Amino acid sequence: MEDIRVFVGDGHAQVLIVTDSTLELPTLRSTAAVGSSPARGTARIGSVQLSSELEGAYGREDGRWILPVDEGGLSRLTIASLGEDLMIGAEMTHQREIFATLLADRAILLDLVSTGGERDGTLASASQLERWVRGGAIESRGDREVREHYVVVLDPGHGGWDPGAVGVSGTREADIALSLCRRIAVELERILDVEVILTRDDDTFIPLVERANIANSLNADLFVSVHANASERESAWGIETYFLDGASDAGAARVAARENALAGEGEDPTSIVNDLSVTGTNRLSQNLAVTVQSSVVQAIEEVFGASHTRDLGVKSALFAVLVWSRMPSILFESSFVTNRVDETRLRLPFYQQTQAEAMAAAIKDWFESVER
Repeated sequence: MEDIRVFVGDGHAQVLIVTDSTLELPTLRSTAAVGSSPARGTARIGSVQLSSELEGAYGREDGRWILPVDEGGLSRLTIASLGEDLMIGAEMTHQREIFATLLADRAILLDLVSTGGERDGTLASASQLERWVRGGAIESRGDREVREHYVVVLDPGHGGWDPGAVGVSGTREADIALSLCRRIAVELERILDVEVILTRDDDTFIPLVERANIANSLNADLFVSVHANASERESAWGIETYFLDGASDAGAARVAARENALAGEGEDPTSIVNDLSVTGTNRLSQNLAVTVQSSVVQAIEEVFGASHTRDLGVKSALFAVLVWSRMPSILFESSFVTNRVDETRLRLPFYQQTQAEAMAAAIKDWFESVER
């Protein structure tokens, strides 16, 4: 076994076990608490051994490796070697149902769900985690001293049956966002030691909460959602960047309402904003937004001229996809598809490339400032 990760939600916990060999589904068992013994969910995985790196990472007790959790009713995980097999045990405050899913033939996802309860929709889906496993590099943000590279999640807005805003000449926001993200990814990988993951790499619809969950499950360092703007006024044009907070003005509130239209039910945004303010994540997001906005506007002005550049500034609003992400995050509105000139430029590969290079350079500068 090369890696093990734990994700804890409301009445639902996930344990992801990653190996470098082909696996079969494990034997599962769930038992209730008896006396001083806690409730347990166990999975016996055949023909797997713990890697030497993991053996050295965890303490041992009574012949088992111990992973403390102490969150959401899950107290700890235990790992025991049984001949050629491994026994994974989850000790809990109350009995839960246990389910196993095989991912990419070399990983197993264990879902521990409260009996009679529902799965927590804020946790990652099996398909998201499978994409993660196939891409490798499952690192912990808490292990920054051993992490070899940054992890950035780029989120092309909309997709699939949701085209986003549609321009006066038929340009779809979803297509512009995907093209921009692909270009940004190439530039980031060229100038920075980084792993870039796109929440979608084709014309597929992904719910907003699942987009954030991809970044959360990856313990990403950064989440950047990319969009093309729209307005009822055809004269509206320019570039703006958002971070999470109360709406800075009525226009910002309208933009957030449009982008959130497909969000559905979610956690109270106000409490999330308060949490972010306390932890400092919001300050980092604001700094990133300022850096990106300045870099893109300057690049567009240098290439296309001041008269063809409009800086709409950095703003704040309660975008759902930012509410649910647990790391510094911004939402970038590249230009207006509802403005004829902006729409024409958005379709130009050179315009997209100019924005992508400027965004990648800004992200690099931001990482360097954070490290300092």
